[in-house]
Amino acid sequence: MAILSTVSVGLPTVPAFAANSLGPYYIGTCVFCAFMASFFTLNTSQKKVEADRSVVLEAALEPLSCLVGKMLVEPAEFEERRSTVLKRLVETAGELVHADAASGLYWLSANNAELRLVSVNEHASQQHFQDEFVRGAEKGSFLVEAALSVAGRLVPDIRKDPDRDRIYMADDCRGAIFIPVRTGSTQQGLLMIQTLKPGHIPADFQKDKRLKSVVNLIGVVKELKKPSPGPGTSVPGQSKPPADDPEGVPS
Repeated sequence: MAILSTVSVGLPTVPAFAANSLGPYYIGTCVFCAFMASFFTLNTSQKKVEADRSVVLEAALEPLSCLVGKMLVEPAEFEERRSTVLKRLVETAGELVHADAASGLYWLSANNAELRLVSVNEHASQQHFQDEFVRGAEKGSFLVEAALSVAGRLVPDIRKDPDRDRIYMADDCRGAIFIPVRTGSTQQGLLMIQTLKPGHIPADFQKDKRLKSVVNLIGVVKELKKPSPGPGTSVPGQSKPPADDPEGVPS
């Protein structure tokens, strides 16, 4: 971008100042200014992207924390709310990568031989993410290996990747990141995020702390156990007013 701006500013000045002793200095100044303008524009753009990603995470955490709290005190709606939390985390992960990114979550089978799709965002539905992958089948081995790995796999451009024949790409997608989901040392599954255009996923995005936080939360929510009804929890069919509710005090 900086080179293009430099050329576009510098070239038109050559004919006008070729015979002028100040010409070379003027051209040099234009080239320098164009380069600096492009540098600061790019730097500002990158900072805006980083700020936008932080906003995406902050906006997701507050409502999700409330839902997780309700999961733990209302057993009757535990599974429904768990699905809602996981879906929102999957959506947030996609938003952190790119506005048009498709994201899907797969759980590993008990024998670590299969991956089954459990949640997607809207873009993943449109790109028709495959529902199931089996180790040994075409594309399946690569994804299961990614799920069992430590760091996962980044594919900036499928056309340039040496493993392109082994990697599953959804309809029309060109870039992808495959992130293993773990709880402690236990492998839970795989978060798959894909983009329509190459280059939308930063080269160092596997190390992004915001993305790591979302993936860690997915693993934690997966491991949460449904609480047993007891004091302080809601029981289906029972409506118990709070202790400080005047309407609940016998007359």
